[in-house]
Amino acid sequence: MRTVPFPADVELIGNLSDRHIPDGTADRLGDELSYAVLDELYPNLDFVARKSNSNIEPIHKHLQKGRKINYGTVYIKPLPHYLLSYSFWEQNLTDGSEHRSKALGFMRSYERLIRYPSDFELAKEAKLIPSSSSPPSSQSGQQQQHQSTEDLSYTIFAAFIRYFSNIADANVSRRWHFGQVRLSRLHWAMRILQPSAARKKGFLHRLFYEEQFWQTGQFLNEFAAPLFFVFAALSLILSAMQVVLAAKAGDGGGEGWRVFGEVSAWVAVVVIILLVVVFVGLGAIIVGIWAWQLQFGYQSWKPNRANIRAANMVTRTGDGV
Repeated sequence: MRTVPFPADVELIGNLSDRHIPDGTADRLGDELSYAVLDELYPNLDFVARKSNSNIEPIHKHLQKGRKINYGTVYIKPLPHYLLSYSFWEQNLTDGSEHRSKALGFMRSYERLIRYPSDFELAKEAKLIPSSSSPPSSQSGQQQQHQSTEDLSYTIFAAFIRYFSNIADANVSRRWHFGQVRLSRLHWAMRILQPSAARKKGFLHRLFYEEQFWQTGQFLNEFAAPLFFVFAALSLILSAMQVVLAAKAGDGGGEGWRVFGEVSAWVAVVVIILLVVVFVGLGAIIVGIWAWQLQFGYQSWKPNRANIRAANMVTRTGDGV
């Protein structure tokens, strides 16, 4: 692989009106590109995600599934403008540099996200691609030397990003051996595995990979629906049981009322049975899905774990020599 993964003539920072890269940007690469928690979870990440770098859906697919970008459903980090610069890669992300593998994996993910012109337009709308912060030129009849990304075409962007399409997993950080990861599953991984990188950030980070609830009302809205469902189901069962007891306790009122009482009792019993069947069925489906996912994750985790142990043994042997 070349030192810079793309040739200088396709860099995109030259298409930005604001091409300035602030001093100290290279020093902040660790914070900008680091995924310390996911790297720590990597040995067990197979249980919550599919280990495939191609498991990243294009942006238009997320919208087809009713997901919103960066607003509570799909979290995508915007593309930093300095990663569009050939000279920045040449100076700070050369072979062997600390953050090169993280940058390569991040850029490869954008090649998966933006596959079609529609994805490119959606990325611009979501501000995922850096745009010009400079005002338009006031000189009439004179074309600006550098256009902003608002005017970039998909063809120009594709000519740049395609150089990241065939980067192998061996050249990217471990987080990018996986594609997209469901946030709900990551939350459970945090609660069960308790990675040290998360514990240092505070108590809430032991429960959530990414905080989603900033107010009590948001938290209640998230869990109100399932709680109301359980409450309504239990209320219906208790009401049905009361009908049964009242019907059995009836001691008169004529033949018509006796028949009505018996019918009410049987209807109540049937309702209870149906609710129990629904609860058991839903529970069985959930347990079955979890079991299938755990089996799939274990089949992926087992060889992955063996490879990690083999790599650690090679490292220790090398240190011993």
